[in-house]
Amino acid sequence: MSGYYWFSPRWRKVWSDLGGNKMRTVLVVLSIAVGVFAVGMVYSSYLMFQRDLSVSWRSASPASASLFADPFNEELVQSIRSLRSVKEAEGRRNVNLRVLTADGQWRQMALIAIPDYVKQKVNVVRHIAGAWPPGDGDVLLERSSLKAMGISQGSRILVETSLGHKRSLKVTGVVYDPSQTPSLFSGSFYGYISMDTLAKLDESRRLDQINLVVQPWVLQGQDTAPIAAVGRQAWRKLEQGNTTVSWLQVNKPGEHQMQGAINALLLLLAVLGVLSLMLGTFLLANTVSSILTQQVRQVGIMKSIGAQRDQILRMYLTLVGAYGLLAFVVAVPLGALAARAVTGFMAGMFNFDAGELEVPARVVALELAVAILVPLAAALWPVWRGTGITVREALTDYGIGGVEAQGRLDHWVDRGLERLRGLPRPVLLSLRNTFRRKGRLALTLLTLTVAGTVFMAVFSVRSSLYSTLDQALDYFHYDISVELAQSYQKNRIDQELLQVPGVKAVECWGRTSGRVLADDRPEAKTEASKNVFILAPPPDTRMIQPRVIAGRWLLPGDESALVVNTTMLKDSPQLKVGGPAFIMVGDRKLRFTVVGIVQGILTGPIVYAPYQWLTGAVQEAGRARSVQVITDSAAPLEQSSIGRNLEEHLKKDGLRVQNVEITWEQKKRIRSQFDIITVFLLLMAVLLAVVGALGLTGAMGINVLERTREIGVMRAIGASSLDIGKVFLVEALCTGFLSWLLGTILALPVAFLLSRQVGVLFLQNPLEFSFSFLGVGIWLGLSALLSVLASLLPARNAARISVRSALNYE
Repeated sequence: MSGYYWFSPRWRKVWSDLGGNKMRTVLVVLSIAVGVFAVGMVYSSYLMFQRDLSVSWRSASPASASLFADPFNEELVQSIRSLRSVKEAEGRRNVNLRVLTADGQWRQMALIAIPDYVKQKVNVVRHIAGAWPPGDGDVLLERSSLKAMGISQGSRILVETSLGHKRSLKVTGVVYDPSQTPSLFSGSFYGYISMDTLAKLDESRRLDQINLVVQPWVLQGQDTAPIAAVGRQAWRKLEQGNTTVSWLQVNKPGEHQMQGAINALLLLLAVLGVLSLMLGTFLLANTVSSILTQQVRQVGIMKSIGAQRDQILRMYLTLVGAYGLLAFVVAVPLGALAARAVTGFMAGMFNFDAGELEVPARVVALELAVAILVPLAAALWPVWRGTGITVREALTDYGIGGVEAQGRLDHWVDRGLERLRGLPRPVLLSLRNTFRRKGRLALTLLTLTVAGTVFMAVFSVRSSLYSTLDQALDYFHYDISVELAQSYQKNRIDQELLQVPGVKAVECWGRTSGRVLADDRPEAKTEASKNVFILAPPPDTRMIQPRVIAGRWLLPGDESALVVNTTMLKDSPQLKVGGPAFIMVGDRKLRFTVVGIVQGILTGPIVYAPYQWLTGAVQEAGRARSVQVITDSAAPLEQSSIGRNLEEHLKKDGLRVQNVEITWEQKKRIRSQFDIITVFLLLMAVLLAVVGALGLTGAMGINVLERTREIGVMRAIGASSLDIGKVFLVEALCTGFLSWLLGTILALPVAFLLSRQVGVLFLQNPLEFSFSFLGVGIWLGLSALLSVLASLLPARNAARISVRSALNYE
């Protein structure tokens, strides 16, 4: 302690301010640390995402493009590999079937057969544990599916083939496939088998997918057009081999398949960091201003004995810098640990490998700059204003002087309080004190209002996400959708399904895929074209309720009519109502007339054509590949049971079923994906609420110090400790209520803009906006709770002040 006296008096004062009021120091340090923590967490997370995601993605030698088709032989893979623009090509076989999970539910599963696991060169599946490669009758589970299925290595799984035969497969290992969408998002499980196992699953030893990598000289930065051109060449090669291609998937060079969703979450985290930093800055400015208000007399005494303004200015700025350094020491390790936790969570969610914890020098440098420079900038004006007071003004200051009603707002408050004379005196005093320091009130309200606005906006985003999902699924008015592996006679399907108990109505659709051509020129077949799914419902369908935004829906008797959705228009803007559309289906070029445009939501590029005309044009007249079912029960579990029964019935009758989708289960799965977004948004709101609560606590603490003499007067005229504590509690509640009111007003436009941006980032379409009054009610309760908690310690301190201590206060 002896070293303390080696400092000059001004620096001893700085040290005394730091240690003399430990609660104030903690509040100031926390207010700065929250912003530094958020910035460090976001920037570190971003750098670790880029590092780990890039390493995981590159390790798989990802495909430039993938083609999905009807089963074909290995010779076609070799023909595509021989193309000049193709560096490497490999084939796979995908088998969609049902698997019995640990909870007794039958779920969708994709089993992938790879001809040679040892010599993989494209979309490499990496061995993690257990056997390698899979043996005949064995399966290796993708790691994102292992935990979701509740299956352990060494156990057996029961699967049901497309013909209804049940087979038992032994789980002999675990693998990692970066090219697969994680089970959390896809709702499907992934397993890897040998080509020999295909026969046990009632499948032929053939391929149905080709993954190819283009030559380096083909690539032009991030442009996918050159890759798509090579993909169309491969498409034509497959068609020349009498194979129908259903889809061409083109990947952006060097970009993870879920990069868009990851970038959106990173953007939300960045917004969190910026808002936290801004509110921490406002809180610091408020606190520094309050400190100077409390120390007005000290400033006057220093000036009276010769201190210059610049000396006092440096002293207080040094104090702020010391606060910043303490915040830096607290925030850096916490930010690094939080970044590691966020990266680990994201790695598990998006299925990539998380690397070791790393704190790059540039992150530390940024945190140091934020901890020192931002607080100094925020404190500069309050310190400059506070140190400009004259000696006379400082020595005649009594804390409550100079705050008498002066402005129009003060007169409005006084008039309003005059009409509330029935309220208890402590409550009236609290209401008046709320507006006593309007500058401090504004900064306190700002932090709480922003927190409340974000919180309520998050609930509205959640409500909008659910509303969009409901609208998307209500687009299709059926309970169960069945996709068949091949086309069957419509009359046979109808007859079989109507025999299943619980099935109320059945509707068969045609289904195929093709490429939309730019025009009718012969060379358009080789030019840029876009994938499209073609659905062919009956024109008088009851299973779909499209939202027509231009033109009309299909009518009975229509021939070559086409209705396109808005998602399709993004890829093919040349399609206009009344204009032609040319679609290649296999080796057939079909000409349509666009009669309508409908809203597309969560459906991808889809066009609709009349069932009778399209099935005739593709030589599948009277046949169907897709069936929509309405059940006679609205109970979700009952619908799932009916779906299971009709799948078994079709398989027993020899119809190969590719997939059965229960609408309510699909909605539940997508909602769980949406919840990931709202969790991140709520994280933002909670952190901002913490900043707001700190601000309110600091403001109430300073109010107690400023009104020490006023508290003594109240004590002298008989006020109890409860009455004094109630004054500050009600004042905090008033501030909380005002912040809730302002936040509610601001939440509507902010929620609208945020919902729109989240929709564009995650779904490529603005969300169907729905304002959440539930969020408004929850934040009202939370703001009241935060106000009470923030006032407890200041109210307790105020209630413990004695008359003698109050009247001796300087």
